[in-house]
Amino acid sequence: MKMTSRADSQSVGLAPSVKEFAKWRTQHNRFVEALNEIRLTHSMSGVEGTGMLVMGVPGLGKSSILKSYRKHHLENRKDLEGPDGSKEPIILVSVPSEPTQKTLIQQILRASSYEGSIKGTAEELRQKLDEFIVERSVEMLILDEFQHFLPEQASSNTRGVVNQIKLVMDTHKLAVVMAGTPPGYRSIAKHEELYQRFAHRQVRLKPFNADDRLKEFCKYMHACRRSLEKKGFGIIPLENEEMLTRLYLATKGIPRLITHLLMAAITNTGPGETVGLNDLRRAFCGRSLNPALGKFDPFSAPPEQVNERARKALKAARIEDSKHWTVEA
Repeated sequence: MKMTSRADSQSVGLAPSVKEFAKWRTQHNRFVEALNEIRLTHSMSGVEGTGMLVMGVPGLGKSSILKSYRKHHLENRKDLEGPDGSKEPIILVSVPSEPTQKTLIQQILRASSYEGSIKGTAEELRQKLDEFIVERSVEMLILDEFQHFLPEQASSNTRGVVNQIKLVMDTHKLAVVMAGTPPGYRSIAKHEELYQRFAHRQVRLKPFNADDRLKEFCKYMHACRRSLEKKGFGIIPLENEEMLTRLYLATKGIPRLITHLLMAAITNTGPGETVGLNDLRRAFCGRSLNPALGKFDPFSAPPEQVNERARKALKAARIEDSKHWTVEA
Protein backbone atom coordinates (compact mmCIF):
# COMPACT_ATOMS: atom_id res chain seq x y z
CA MET A 1 0.00 0.00 0.00
CA LYS A 2 1.33 3.41 -0.93
CA MET A 3 1.91 5.70 2.03
CA THR A 4 0.61 9.28 1.76
CA SER A 5 3.02 11.93 2.94
CA ARG A 6 1.85 14.91 4.96
CA ALA A 7 2.64 17.20 2.04
CA ASP A 8 0.53 15.02 -0.27
CA SER A 9 -2.39 15.04 2.17
CA GLN A 10 -2.24 18.82 2.39
CA SER A 11 -2.38 19.15 -1.38
CA VAL A 12 -5.91 17.79 -1.50
CA GLY A 13 -7.20 20.56 0.77
CA LEU A 14 -7.33 21.67 4.36
CA ALA A 15 -8.62 19.32 7.03
CA PRO A 16 -12.17 20.07 8.22
CA SER A 17 -10.86 20.98 11.69
CA VAL A 18 -8.49 23.55 10.18
CA LYS A 19 -11.34 25.05 8.16
CA GLU A 20 -13.45 25.21 11.31
CA PHE A 21 -10.75 27.14 13.09
CA ALA A 22 -10.50 29.56 10.16
CA LYS A 23 -14.19 30.39 10.69
CA TRP A 24 -13.91 30.59 14.47
CA ARG A 25 -14.56 33.93 16.17
CA THR A 26 -14.55 34.93 19.81
CA GLN A 27 -16.41 37.92 21.20
CA HIS A 28 -13.65 39.89 22.92
CA ASN A 29 -14.42 43.12 24.78
CA ARG A 30 -14.32 45.46 21.79
CA PHE A 31 -16.38 43.01 19.73
CA VAL A 32 -19.09 43.00 22.41
CA GLU A 33 -18.90 46.78 22.79
CA ALA A 34 -19.44 47.24 19.05
CA LEU A 35 -22.43 44.87 19.05
CA ASN A 36 -24.01 46.79 21.94
CA GLU A 37 -23.47 50.12 20.18
CA ILE A 38 -25.07 48.76 17.01
CA ARG A 39 -28.04 47.54 19.06
CA LEU A 40 -28.49 50.99 20.63
CA THR A 41 -28.23 52.66 17.22
CA HIS A 42 -30.79 50.21 15.82
CA SER A 43 -33.19 51.07 18.65
CA MET A 44 -33.41 54.64 17.31
CA SER A 45 -34.88 53.45 14.01
CA GLY A 46 -38.25 55.07 13.42
CA VAL A 47 -37.44 57.87 15.86
CA GLU A 48 -34.83 59.72 13.82
CA GLY A 49 -32.12 59.02 11.30
CA THR A 50 -29.24 57.98 13.55
CA GLY A 51 -25.80 56.78 12.56
CA MET A 52 -22.81 54.93 13.97
CA LEU A 53 -19.22 54.39 12.81
CA VAL A 54 -17.17 51.22 13.32
CA MET A 55 -13.56 51.88 12.34
CA GLY A 56 -10.29 50.00 12.36
CA VAL A 57 -7.44 48.79 10.18
CA PRO A 58 -8.07 45.67 8.06
CA GLY A 59 -8.18 42.36 9.90
CA LEU A 60 -9.75 43.48 13.18
CA GLY A 61 -13.11 41.83 12.60
CA LYS A 62 -15.33 44.71 11.47
CA SER A 63 -17.18 42.64 8.89
CA SER A 64 -17.56 39.78 11.38
CA ILE A 65 -19.16 42.16 13.87
CA LEU A 66 -21.65 43.39 11.29
CA LYS A 67 -22.57 39.89 10.12
CA SER A 68 -22.85 38.65 13.70
CA TYR A 69 -25.26 41.41 14.65
CA ARG A 70 -27.46 40.88 11.61
CA LYS A 71 -27.50 37.09 12.02
CA HIS A 72 -28.44 37.08 15.71
CA HIS A 73 -30.94 39.91 15.39
CA LEU A 74 -32.83 38.13 12.62
CA GLU A 75 -32.74 34.83 14.51
CA ASN A 76 -34.46 36.48 17.47
CA ARG A 77 -37.18 38.24 15.45
CA LYS A 78 -40.57 36.54 15.43
CA ASP A 79 -42.36 39.05 13.22
CA LEU A 80 -40.51 38.73 9.91
CA GLU A 81 -43.40 36.96 8.19
CA GLY A 82 -46.96 38.27 8.49
CA PRO A 83 -50.23 38.87 6.65
CA ASP A 84 -48.81 42.05 5.12
CA GLY A 85 -45.78 40.28 3.67
CA SER A 86 -42.15 39.69 4.62
CA LYS A 87 -40.07 42.17 6.57
CA GLU A 88 -36.41 42.87 5.94
CA PRO A 89 -35.32 44.96 8.93
CA ILE A 90 -31.60 45.04 8.08
CA ILE A 91 -29.80 45.44 4.77
CA LEU A 92 -26.06 44.74 4.94
CA VAL A 93 -24.13 45.96 1.91
CA SER A 94 -20.50 46.39 0.93
CA VAL A 95 -19.90 49.83 -0.56
CA PRO A 96 -18.67 49.39 -4.15
CA SER A 97 -15.29 50.70 -5.19
CA GLU A 98 -15.54 54.07 -6.94
CA PRO A 99 -19.15 54.59 -5.81
CA THR A 100 -21.60 56.96 -7.43
CA GLN A 101 -25.14 57.73 -6.30
CA LYS A 102 -26.40 55.23 -8.85
CA THR A 103 -23.99 52.37 -8.13
CA LEU A 104 -24.48 52.74 -4.38
CA ILE A 105 -28.25 52.37 -4.68
CA GLN A 106 -27.84 49.45 -7.08
CA GLN A 107 -25.55 47.72 -4.58
CA ILE A 108 -28.05 48.24 -1.76
CA LEU A 109 -30.85 46.74 -3.86
CA ARG A 110 -28.63 43.78 -4.84
CA ALA A 111 -27.86 43.12 -1.19
CA SER A 112 -31.55 43.03 -0.32
CA SER A 113 -34.31 40.68 -1.43
CA TYR A 114 -35.41 43.17 -4.09
CA GLU A 115 -36.35 41.27 -7.25
CA GLY A 116 -37.08 44.09 -9.69
CA SER A 117 -34.88 45.73 -12.29
CA ILE A 118 -31.95 47.80 -11.06
CA LYS A 119 -31.64 49.71 -14.32
CA GLY A 120 -32.56 53.35 -14.68
CA THR A 121 -31.38 56.77 -13.62
CA ALA A 122 -30.18 57.55 -10.12
CA GLU A 123 -33.50 59.22 -9.37
CA GLU A 124 -35.51 56.24 -10.66
CA LEU A 125 -33.41 53.88 -8.57
CA ARG A 126 -33.82 56.04 -5.48
CA GLN A 127 -37.58 55.82 -5.91
CA LYS A 128 -37.35 52.02 -6.14
CA LEU A 129 -35.27 51.96 -2.98
CA ASP A 130 -37.72 54.24 -1.15
CA GLU A 131 -40.61 51.97 -2.09
CA PHE A 132 -38.70 48.85 -1.03
CA ILE A 133 -37.79 50.35 2.35
CA VAL A 134 -41.42 51.14 3.08
CA GLU A 135 -42.77 47.84 1.69
CA ARG A 136 -40.31 45.65 3.63
CA SER A 137 -40.19 47.77 6.81
CA VAL A 138 -36.44 48.29 6.59
CA GLU A 139 -35.09 49.63 9.88
CA MET A 140 -31.34 49.69 9.48
CA LEU A 141 -28.82 50.01 6.69
CA ILE A 142 -25.30 48.69 7.31
CA LEU A 143 -22.60 49.93 4.93
CA ASP A 144 -19.29 48.05 5.04
CA GLU A 145 -16.08 49.42 3.45
CA PHE A 146 -17.24 53.03 3.72
CA GLN A 147 -13.67 54.27 3.09
CA HIS A 148 -14.62 53.96 -0.57
CA PHE A 149 -16.37 57.31 -0.08
CA LEU A 150 -12.95 58.99 0.05
CA PRO A 151 -12.55 61.48 -2.81
CA GLU A 152 -9.55 59.59 -4.19
CA GLN A 153 -11.64 56.39 -4.39
CA ALA A 154 -15.01 57.78 -5.45
CA SER A 155 -15.50 58.21 -9.19
CA SER A 156 -17.86 61.17 -8.80
CA ASN A 157 -18.52 63.99 -6.40
CA THR A 158 -18.29 62.52 -2.91
CA ARG A 159 -20.79 65.01 -1.55
CA GLY A 160 -23.50 63.66 -3.84
CA VAL A 161 -22.97 60.11 -2.58
CA VAL A 162 -22.84 61.26 1.04
CA ASN A 163 -25.98 63.34 0.62
CA GLN A 164 -27.75 60.28 -0.75
CA ILE A 165 -27.11 58.47 2.54
CA LYS A 166 -28.29 61.47 4.55
CA LEU A 167 -31.46 61.71 2.46
CA VAL A 168 -32.33 58.04 3.00
CA MET A 169 -31.67 58.37 6.74
CA ASP A 170 -33.89 61.40 7.10
CA THR A 171 -36.68 60.26 4.80
CA HIS A 172 -37.19 56.91 6.47
CA LYS A 173 -35.76 57.59 9.96
CA LEU A 174 -33.31 54.76 9.34
CA ALA A 175 -30.51 53.67 11.61
CA VAL A 176 -27.30 53.58 9.56
CA VAL A 177 -24.08 51.82 10.60
CA MET A 178 -20.97 52.42 8.54
CA ALA A 179 -17.80 50.37 8.97
CA GLY A 180 -14.43 50.86 7.37
CA THR A 181 -10.77 51.66 7.72
CA PRO A 182 -9.64 54.80 9.60
CA PRO A 183 -8.99 56.93 6.49
CA GLY A 184 -12.73 56.69 5.75
CA TYR A 185 -13.30 58.75 8.89
CA ARG A 186 -12.02 61.78 7.00
CA SER A 187 -14.57 61.29 4.24
CA ILE A 188 -17.35 61.62 6.81
CA ALA A 189 -15.78 64.22 9.11
CA LYS A 190 -15.44 66.67 6.22
CA HIS A 191 -19.22 66.65 5.68
CA GLU A 192 -20.59 68.32 8.80
CA GLU A 193 -24.24 67.72 7.96
CA LEU A 194 -23.64 63.96 7.81
CA TYR A 195 -20.97 63.73 10.49
CA GLN A 196 -23.31 65.15 13.13
CA ARG A 197 -25.52 62.10 12.63
CA PHE A 198 -22.55 59.81 13.36
CA ALA A 199 -20.86 61.80 16.10
CA HIS A 200 -22.69 60.19 19.02
CA ARG A 201 -21.69 56.55 18.50
CA GLN A 202 -18.24 55.61 17.24
CA VAL A 203 -16.24 52.47 17.93
CA ARG A 204 -12.55 52.54 17.09
CA LEU A 205 -11.15 49.02 16.98
CA LYS A 206 -7.44 48.59 17.63
CA PRO A 207 -5.01 45.67 17.37
CA PHE A 208 -4.03 43.77 20.49
CA ASN A 209 -0.63 44.54 21.93
CA ALA A 210 1.61 43.38 24.75
CA ASP A 211 1.42 46.67 26.66
CA ASP A 212 -1.78 48.58 27.43
CA ARG A 213 -3.97 45.79 26.01
CA LEU A 214 -2.00 42.94 27.57
CA LYS A 215 -4.90 41.58 29.64
CA GLU A 216 -7.29 41.56 26.68
CA PHE A 217 -4.64 40.05 24.42
CA CYS A 218 -4.08 37.32 27.02
CA LYS A 219 -7.79 36.46 27.08
CA TYR A 220 -7.93 36.38 23.29
CA MET A 221 -4.96 34.03 22.93
CA HIS A 222 -6.36 31.81 25.69
CA ALA A 223 -9.60 31.58 23.71
CA CYS A 224 -7.62 30.73 20.56
CA ARG A 225 -5.75 27.95 22.35
CA ARG A 226 -8.94 26.52 23.87
CA SER A 227 -10.60 26.54 20.46
CA LEU A 228 -7.69 24.62 18.94
CA GLU A 229 -7.70 22.10 21.77
CA LYS A 230 -11.41 21.46 21.31
CA LYS A 231 -10.70 20.70 17.66
CA GLY A 232 -8.07 18.15 18.64
CA PHE A 233 -4.90 20.21 18.29
CA GLY A 234 -2.29 20.37 21.03
CA ILE A 235 -0.46 23.68 21.37
CA ILE A 236 1.94 25.29 23.80
CA PRO A 237 0.58 28.00 26.14
CA LEU A 238 0.19 31.28 24.27
CA GLU A 239 -0.87 33.53 27.13
CA ASN A 240 2.38 34.27 29.00
CA GLU A 241 3.95 37.69 28.54
CA GLU A 242 6.89 36.47 26.49
CA MET A 243 4.68 34.61 23.99
CA LEU A 244 2.29 37.54 23.74
CA THR A 245 5.19 39.84 22.87
CA ARG A 246 6.44 37.42 20.21
CA LEU A 247 2.93 37.04 18.78
CA TYR A 248 2.38 40.81 18.75
CA LEU A 249 5.60 41.39 16.85
CA ALA A 250 4.80 38.62 14.36
CA THR A 251 1.22 39.67 13.63
CA LYS A 252 0.99 43.31 14.76
CA GLY A 253 -1.76 42.11 17.10
CA ILE A 254 -4.25 41.79 14.24
CA PRO A 255 -6.71 38.88 14.72
CA ARG A 256 -6.77 37.94 11.03
CA LEU A 257 -2.97 37.59 10.94
CA ILE A 258 -3.00 35.67 14.23
CA THR A 259 -5.47 33.23 12.68
CA HIS A 260 -3.29 32.87 9.56
CA LEU A 261 -0.24 32.13 11.70
CA LEU A 262 -2.00 29.50 13.82
CA MET A 263 -3.64 27.90 10.77
CA ALA A 264 -0.24 27.52 9.11
CA ALA A 265 1.19 26.03 12.29
CA ILE A 266 -1.55 23.43 12.77
CA THR A 267 -1.67 22.56 9.07
CA ASN A 268 1.95 21.45 9.28
CA THR A 269 1.46 19.50 12.52
CA GLY A 270 0.59 15.83 12.43
CA PRO A 271 -2.07 14.00 14.49
CA GLY A 272 -1.16 13.74 18.14
CA GLU A 273 1.65 16.29 17.85
CA THR A 274 1.76 19.51 19.85
CA VAL A 275 2.32 22.83 18.10
CA GLY A 276 5.48 24.31 19.60
CA LEU A 277 7.67 27.35 19.18
CA ASN A 278 9.47 25.82 16.19
CA ASP A 279 6.14 25.22 14.44
CA LEU A 280 5.18 28.87 14.96
CA ARG A 281 8.60 29.91 13.68
CA ARG A 282 8.20 27.85 10.51
CA ALA A 283 4.70 29.18 10.00
CA PHE A 284 5.91 32.76 10.40
CA CYS A 285 8.97 32.38 8.17
CA GLY A 286 6.84 30.88 5.41
CA ARG A 287 4.62 33.97 5.21
CA SER A 288 4.96 37.75 5.05
CA LEU A 289 2.76 38.49 8.04
CA ASN A 290 4.78 41.55 9.04
CA PRO A 291 7.04 42.79 6.22
CA ALA A 292 8.39 45.57 8.48
CA LEU A 293 10.41 42.95 10.38
CA GLY A 294 12.48 41.99 7.36
CA LYS A 295 14.48 38.88 8.25
CA PHE A 296 13.95 39.30 11.99
CA ASP A 297 12.30 36.17 13.42
CA PRO A 298 10.33 36.90 16.61
CA PHE A 299 10.08 33.20 17.44
CA SER A 300 13.85 32.57 17.37
CA ALA A 301 15.30 35.83 18.67
CA PRO A 302 16.21 36.21 22.36
CA PRO A 303 13.53 37.77 24.59
CA GLU A 304 15.48 41.02 25.07
CA GLN A 305 15.69 41.58 21.30
CA VAL A 306 12.01 40.74 20.87
CA ASN A 307 11.06 43.17 23.64
CA GLU A 308 13.10 45.97 22.10
CA ARG A 309 11.63 45.46 18.62
CA ALA A 310 8.13 45.24 20.13
CA ARG A 311 8.59 48.57 21.95
CA LYS A 312 9.65 50.27 18.73
CA ALA A 313 6.80 48.67 16.78
CA LEU A 314 4.23 49.75 19.36
CA LYS A 315 5.53 53.33 19.36
CA ALA A 316 5.37 53.48 15.55
CA ALA A 317 1.86 51.98 15.56
CA ARG A 318 0.62 54.62 18.01
CA ILE A 319 2.05 57.43 15.91
CA GLU A 320 0.46 55.99 12.79
CA ASP A 321 -2.88 55.52 14.55
CA SER A 322 -2.97 59.15 15.71
CA LYS A 323 -2.63 60.31 12.11
CA HIS A 324 -5.83 58.51 11.13
CA TRP A 325 -8.01 60.82 13.19
CA THR A 326 -6.48 64.10 11.99
CA VAL A 327 -8.83 65.93 9.64
CA GLU A 328 -7.27 68.73 7.63
CA ALA A 329 -9.32 71.88 7.18
